[in-house]
Amino acid sequence: MLPPADQNEDLVGAAEAARILGYSNADSFISALGHGLLPDLEQPDGYEYRRGSAGRPRQQRWKRSRLEDLAARRSSTP
Repeated sequence: MLPPADQNEDLVGAAEAARILGYSNADSFISALGHGLLPDLEQPDGYEYRRGSAGRPRQQRWKRSRLEDLAARRSSTP
């Protein structure tokens, strides 16, 4: 099991991934992911498991460096 996201700063959730990639919010990012617009990110780098009833119990996490590399490639593509 992965450490909580705040203890592993290299793994980020959908909200931070959306910000890095220029999406307006996490929902836009998740929608793009679900529609196959981000094939490089279909497989997350890990999960954060949460207990309790608030939100989804398992949330996807991606490596910050992987997101930043993708953002750089997208901005350099004409």
